[in-house]
Amino acid sequence: MGRKRAGSKKGKQPQPRRRRWLLPGILSISLLVGLAAWLLWPDQSPLADAPKYQGGPRLLVDRQEIDFGQVRFDTFVQARFRLKNVGDRALQIATGPRVEAVEGC
Repeated sequence: MGRKRAGSKKGKQPQPRRRRWLLPGILSISLLVGLAAWLLWPDQSPLADAPKYQGGPRLLVDRQEIDFGQVRFDTFVQARFRLKNVGDRALQIATGPRVEAVEGC
């Protein structure tokens, strides 16, 4: 009857206190540093330094063309343009066909 059970807690060293706030703290600090860098980092786009236009709306596009090189027929390609209104009035983009397909292009 004087036997000790293998799973008894007597004689064990107390476990060190768990640092449960360490990982959330590191993640929070990383998130704040990333957000501050994103907000304070200067925009490298040509749209950032665009001069203002007086006398109506004026659309500025960050690039004039995108060259995909040789693309096989029925291959999906995607391009993105950044647009900015540098005018002093509201810019309205008309609805209609987004892309016009020209035979032989």
